Amino acid sequence: MKSMHLLKPYFTLMLGLFLICILPNRVSGQTCITPVTHTSGTKTVGCTEVTVTSNGSAGNATICGKGPYLIGNVFPGSYTFNFSPAVTGVRVGVYAINNNLLGEEEVSFSINGGFYALSVPGVPDNCLEPAIISGTGTLQASCTNCAASWDDVEITENITTLTIEDVYLRGNPAGITFYLYICCPLCPTDAGRIFTEAITLCPNEVATVPPTTQPFLENDDVLQYILFSDLNDTLGSVLATSNTPQFNFNSATMQYGTTYHIAAIAGNNVGGNVSFSDPCLSISNEIPVVWNLLPTVTFSSANPNLCAGECSDITATFTGLAPFTLSYTIAGSAPTTQVFLDNSSTFQVCVPANAPPGNFSLQATKLVDKTCTCE
Repeated sequence: MKSMHLLKPYFTLMLGLFLICILPNRVSGQTCITPVTHTSGTKTVGCTEVTVTSNGSAGNATICGKGPYLIGNVFPGSYTFNFSPAVTGVRVGVYAINNNLLGEEEVSFSINGGFYALSVPGVPDNCLEPAIISGTGTLQASCTNCAASWDDVEITENITTLTIEDVYLRGNPAGITFYLYICCPLCPTDAGRIFTEAITLCPNEVATVPPTTQPFLENDDVLQYILFSDLNDTLGSVLATSNTPQFNFNSATMQYGTTYHIAAIAGNNVGGNVSFSDPCLSISNEIPVVWNLLPTVTFSSANPNLCAGECSDITATFTGLAPFTLSYTIAGSAPTTQVFLDNSSTFQVCVPANAPPGNFSLQATKLVDKTCTCE
C-alpha cells in the first residue's frame, strides 16, 4: 500500500511539468504563434495591421538562426510596432546581448508609450547563455563579456504600441537581434464598434448609423448590418439585413413606438451573407432606434357657441411626445404659436368683436412634438 501512495505524487508532478512546458506558446483564449517579419511599413499580420518603424541603428540580421530584427549594432536603436486593432500579448526572443568585448548593453521594452518592467524571464535556448532581468525590469547579460539570450519572453497586455530598444550601458556593443510573435484570439473575426447615440425617427425617415470602426475580417468573412428586436435573442429576432448601415421602417413586421436595434455583424461569407452558424461570428455593440408616428391634435370645447367678443376655453389633446409646439389660426387670422408641455392642455380662444354671425373656425396649421413635425 505504501508504494501505491508514493507513485501517485510522482505522476501528479510529471503532469504539472508537462503543462508548464507548453504554456509559453499560449495565453488563455488566444494563440501567440503569428510572426511579424517585415521591418518597415504596414502589413496585415494575423488578427491585426502591424505598422513597423525604426529609430537609430536598426536593420535586419539573424543570430543562432533567430531574427530578423537587429538594433544597436552601430549606435543605440529601436524598433516600434503599432497594432490596429490592439493585440492581447506578444512573445519575444532576444539574442546576443553583450556580444562584444567593447561594451555592455541592455534591452528595454515600452508598452503603449510607457516603460514596461519585465518580471518573468523567457526560456533558455541552446545557443547562448541565459540572460537575466535587471532590478528595473530590463534584459541584461548574465555574465561579463558573454553573449546572452532569452527565448519566448511573454508579455500579456492589451498592446497598441510596442517598442524594443537597445540601450548602451558602456562602450560600443555590437547590438542585439530579436523575433516577435503576436497573440491573436482563437477567433480573430471582429465586427468592430459603432459610435453614435440612440436614434429617434419619424415614419418616413431612414435609420442610418455610422459605419462600424476597426472591424477585422478573415479572408472568408463578410461584414453586414442587422436590424433586430430582442436584445436577449439577437439572431432569433433579426428583421432585416443590409450591406450598408441603413434601414427603413417596415409596417408589415414592425410597430411605431417600439425600440429596435442596429448592429454590425461579421462572419463566414455564405452566398454574400454572414453565416449565423459561424462559430467565430462577431456582433458589434447595438444602437437603439425608434420610429414614432406623426403627432396629432384634437380640439374640444364645453361651450362652442359664442357671441362676438366672447372667449372660451379650448382643450387640446395631443398624441406624440411632449413638449408640443402648435400653430393655429382663428377664423382665418394670422397664425398663433403656443408651446404645450402636456398631452392635454387648455388655452383660451376669443371671437373678434366685429365677427359676423356664422361658423367660427379654429384650424391647426402646424404641430411639432419632441421628434416629428406635422404640417
